[in-house]
This record gives sequence, structure tokens and C-alpha cells, in this order.
Amino acid sequence: MLLFAVLSACRQRKRTVFYSRIGGIPLFTKFLSIEEEKRERVINAALKEFAVKGYAAASTNEIAKEAGISKGLVFHYFKSKKDLYFFLYDHTLEVVNGELRETVDLLETDLFVRMQQVIRLEMSVFGKYPSMMDYMKSVYLEQAEEVREDILERIQSLSASEYGKIFSGIDATKFKDGVSTERAINVILWTVEGLGEQYKERSKLTGGALDLDGIIDEFDEYMEMFKTTFYK
Repeated sequence: MLLFAVLSACRQRKRTVFYSRIGGIPLFTKFLSIEEEKRERVINAALKEFAVKGYAAASTNEIAKEAGISKGLVFHYFKSKKDLYFFLYDHTLEVVNGELRETVDLLETDLFVRMQQVIRLEMSVFGKYPSMMDYMKSVYLEQAEEVREDILERIQSLSASEYGKIFSGIDATKFKDGVSTERAINVILWTVEGLGEQYKERSKLTGGALDLDGIIDEFDEYMEMFKTTFYK
């Protein structure tokens, strides 16, 4: 899941955005000013290319072809492949932060209600950016010398202030005696992660088409099952 890929990199409370802004001024004004549909095509094409091939093997030619634009336009919007790569990183964090604020109620103390909100966040992001989760996972595994040091710097400075609260404030008194809240959360996350991988493989067979409402319904059924298992 995308959110937990981001969570896995959280270390400190201070966040620095390196590429998309300096002093609050966007660096990529040309790209950000184009029509939204075209912009989203480029973002999705780039996310997919980097997720599948990694940084070194990713081709800006393929990104341009997938997005339906010329290679020259890619470098009109971004000075280099590296700029594009880290623009995607910052964009991912901005998307997740925005969805987190809108979708997840951190005052909700019921674990399963909170999980259902997180799953809806994931589906909302997946519906718009199908390759974003795979891109983010690939970033943390990336070994290319050109970007590895910058990746480590970003991971070390990534804010945990919002992400770290995802499972804070859960009402442990609702759990059966002897049930570890932490272990229960781990079991739920492993299940959700496994289901996510199944849906990802299924989407490859259907050309990316998935019934997101049906997926949410299935996740809700699992949450009800876990609720019966873990709650008093």
C-alpha cells in the first residue's frame, strides 16, 4: 500500500522539499501550468516507467511515447531525468498528505474505522495514479549512484509528524484480553498488503481496469472479520 510505503521511510519530524519548491516557489512552473489531463498523462507515464525499470534503465523516450508528447517537451518541463524523478517523489508526498488530511480522521479511536478510511485513501490515489505505490517502493530500493545519496537524504528528512499518527490514539480497551494491539495491526496490514498485491496483478490482466467500489467492499468484509476476531 502506498501510505505504508511512505510510512516505512519516516524518520524525523522535519520535512524538506528539495525539487518542487525553493522558498515556497514552484520550480516546475511550465509543467504545472499545462492542462491537467496532459500533466496527469506525463506523471502516470513517468511513474510507470521508473517503477518498472528503476532509475538507470528508465527511458525518457518511453515516458514521452506513453504520455503522447515529444521527448523535447519532457526536457522543456524538466531539466533532466533526475529532476523528473524527484519531482515525482515530492508529488507523491503532496498527494498522500492531501488525501490523508481529507480522508483519515485522526480523532477516530476505532482501529477498524481508521483502517477503512486508510483503504479509501489508497483506492482514491490508485484510481488516479495506478503506478504510484510501485514507484514509491522502487525509490527505497533504488541503488543508482546518481540518485541514491539524494534518496537517503530525503528519507532522513521526511516528516513523521502526520504519518506517525496514523495508528496513534487507538482505543486498546476494545480488544479482547491477551490480544496485542500492535500485533493485531500487523496482521491486518499484512492481509491488506497481500490483497493489494493480488489486485495489482489482476489489474495487469485487465489493462488497469478494476472495480474500486468492489475492492473497498471486500476490504470492508475483511475488516468486519478481523473486528469479530480481535474485539470483545
